[in-house]
Amino acid sequence: MFSLTGIRLVILQYGGDFRETYQLLSQSGKQEYFGHKYILESTLAIGQQVDEVIYVCCRTSSKYNEVLEPGLRAVGGNLDPYKDTNRLLELLNQQKPTHLVVHFPLISAFRWAKHNQVRAMGLFADSFQELKISAKLRHARLSRLLNDKAIDLVANHGLSSCHSLERIGVKPSKIIPWDYPYETTPHDFAPKSLGDTPINNRNIIYVGAIYDIKGVGDILNALVVLKSAGLAPRLTLIGKGELDFFRAEVCRLGLDNQVVLTGGLSNDQVLEKMRWADVVVVPSHHAYSEGLPLTIYEALTVRTPLILSDHPMFLQKFELGKDVLMFPEKDAAALARCIKTLLTDAETYSTLSLNAADAWARLQLPVKWHTLIGQWITNTPESRQSLFEYSLERCPYQQQRLKSS
Repeated sequence: MFSLTGIRLVILQYGGDFRETYQLLSQSGKQEYFGHKYILESTLAIGQQVDEVIYVCCRTSSKYNEVLEPGLRAVGGNLDPYKDTNRLLELLNQQKPTHLVVHFPLISAFRWAKHNQVRAMGLFADSFQELKISAKLRHARLSRLLNDKAIDLVANHGLSSCHSLERIGVKPSKIIPWDYPYETTPHDFAPKSLGDTPINNRNIIYVGAIYDIKGVGDILNALVVLKSAGLAPRLTLIGKGELDFFRAEVCRLGLDNQVVLTGGLSNDQVLEKMRWADVVVVPSHHAYSEGLPLTIYEALTVRTPLILSDHPMFLQKFELGKDVLMFPEKDAAALARCIKTLLTDAETYSTLSLNAADAWARLQLPVKWHTLIGQWITNTPESRQSLFEYSLERCPYQQQRLKSS
């Protein structure tokens, strides 16, 4: 068997406190976000084969360095990696990694790996859109560095996100789409029908960060449009973020009786709420660097019809009117029309729910998070070949490509 002893694997992430994730799962068995349990179990398995896996988490509320289990360590930086660069690089130096996985596009971390001859890969869930000159310049620097032979590969969650890397100049031979394995699938749920419940007793749900750039304000404004037409469906906002601001907005807009903000919920509660709801809305603005949100996968899983903004990462994934409804970003009136359609048109509603299984299946990708890291650190000719067979250059991924609708 190939030996992985001597490997010290650092996984660098921007947000999320890995120690908190570990403690929540250990104490309750619950995960706040889908994938946490899988990532933890995969990391523990890798940690049994290497010297140590070290999660370095930048945006924590305190500094810490703690062994969670033999072979698994969590380090909290309590820093902003884009501003506190020297502190972050010193933290990386202290861990003495042989391998570095960078979970977000931080140029300084890749430069550090190159300078210190540490094997590195990017493992993102981001899109790269050149909306401003500053972004174009930053992306040009990033792509040059990612194309350097010092960086082994660049993975990104979802196919559209990978194509956005290619568009900013990253070589397709280095780009590998990745995904999670999914134990729960649409085949575990029956298709839904609209029934005869009045529209004012219907429920819309949003799950994600509670920020304006995620389109939360657009949903509220869509409710105002519907209310002016005498329609008052209810809305549940699930997630963390600017809760006080949006509670004030709900009051200002006169939506107190229609909108509930729950804060964060565990992933099993989120799935229950999604199945309970009549509609799921994902209204992200183009400026938000979405990959492909897990909310989309989860809504398709429970077969609750989806309304999406026309974010570039959502385009050419779905047949409009068959798999999802879509509206132009920031267009509250168009979003209101989509909501009214789904909550009054039984045929459209049933069509979207029925087709959720096929839409979900098209999104699936062969390379999973644990396989990606495992094959990379194994670093045999066979493991390298196995990975790069799934690069954008080698694998066409035709099943995910649809014509624009």
